[in-house]
Amino acid sequence: MHSRDTFFRFIRPEHLYLTALSFIVVTSILVSAIYIYLYVKKKRHFLKQFITDKLDEYISTILIGEEILPDQLLLDEELTDILNRKSGQQLAIDQLINTKKNLTGHAAESIIELYEKLNLKTISIQKFRSPLWYKKAKGIYELYMMNQKSLEKQIAQYTNSNNEYVRTEAQTAIIGFSGFHGLSFLGTLSYPLTDWQQIKLLEQLQLLNPDKMPDLPLWLQSTNQYVVAFALKLAETYQQMHVHTEVVHCLNSPSERIRHQAILTLSRIAQDDTTQILKTIYAQETYANKQTILKQIAIIGTDDDIDFLINVLKTETNDTLKLEAVRATMKSSLDGDKIIAEVASENQVIAVMAKQINYEMTK
Repeated sequence: MHSRDTFFRFIRPEHLYLTALSFIVVTSILVSAIYIYLYVKKKRHFLKQFITDKLDEYISTILIGEEILPDQLLLDEELTDILNRKSGQQLAIDQLINTKKNLTGHAAESIIELYEKLNLKTISIQKFRSPLWYKKAKGIYELYMMNQKSLEKQIAQYTNSNNEYVRTEAQTAIIGFSGFHGLSFLGTLSYPLTDWQQIKLLEQLQLLNPDKMPDLPLWLQSTNQYVVAFALKLAETYQQMHVHTEVVHCLNSPSERIRHQAILTLSRIAQDDTTQILKTIYAQETYANKQTILKQIAIIGTDDDIDFLINVLKTETNDTLKLEAVRATMKSSLDGDKIIAEVASENQVIAVMAKQINYEMTK
C-alpha cells in the first residue's frame, strides 16, 4: 500500500487518463490519415486505369486506320466528365505522351490529333503561361512532346530563362522543333549550359541529319564559357573543319577545361600544322592537358613529331607522361619500335614501358 500511495503522489490518476486520451486521439488521427491516403491512392489508381482503357480504345481505333470524330469523344459522357477535372486531364496527357514515345509516323500524328481533340493542348498552354516555374517547365515539356510547333517562337523566348529547369526544357523543345537551326539560342545564352544538358543536347542532335552551323565561329568566341565548351564539342562531333582557326584561339583560354576540349577538337579537325601547335603549348600546359596532347599526337602524329616526343622522354619526370610519349612515338612512325629501342637501351624504365605498349598493340 505504501508504494501505491507513493506512485499516485507523483502521478495523479487524471494525468494517466489524459495521457491515454491523447494516445487514443493521436492513434485515431494516424489511422484516419492512412485510410484517407490509401483511399485517394486507390481512387487515383482506378481513375488512371479507366482513362488508360478509354484512351486505348480510341488509340486502337486510330491505329487500324479509322478516324476519330469530335462527336464520338463528346458522346462519351463519363470520359468527358473525368477530363473536366485537373487530375483526369493530367493523367490523360501523361498517358498520351507515354504512348506517343513508342510510335512514329502516322500513328504518332494520330496521338497528337487525339490530344488536340480532347482539348488537352489548352491545359498544357495554361501551364506554359503560368508564372510558377515548375508548371511552366511541365507545360513546355508537354507541348514539345506533342509536337506543337505553332508555339515554337513563344517557347524560344525561354531558352535564356533565369530558371534552370524552364531554360533546359525550352532548349530541348527548340532543338526538337528545329533541329540544328534551334541551336541559335547559343548566340544569346547568358546562363550556364551544364555538362548534363550538353550531353542531352548532343544525344538529341545525333538523332537528326547533320546540318550546317554557320554561327559556330561566333559561338567559339562567345563570352559565355559554357557556350564555347559546347561549341567545341559540336565542332569535334561533327568535324567542322572550317573552324580550325577559332579552335586554336581557344587554346589561349584561361579555363583548363576549355583548353582540354580544344585539344580534343583539334585532333578531330586536324590540319598540317595541328601537331606543331600542340607541341608549342605543351610546356606551359597542366599535367592533365599534357597527357591529352600526347594522346592526340599518338592519333594524328607523324615522323615530324618524333624529335619532340624523344625530348619529352628525356626531360619529363612523370612516368605517366613518359608512357604516353612512348605510345605516341610507336604509333607516329613506322620506325617507332626501333627509335624506342635505342632510347630504352639506356633506360630500363623506358624498356618496360615499350614492352607494355607492344603488348597493347598486339592484343
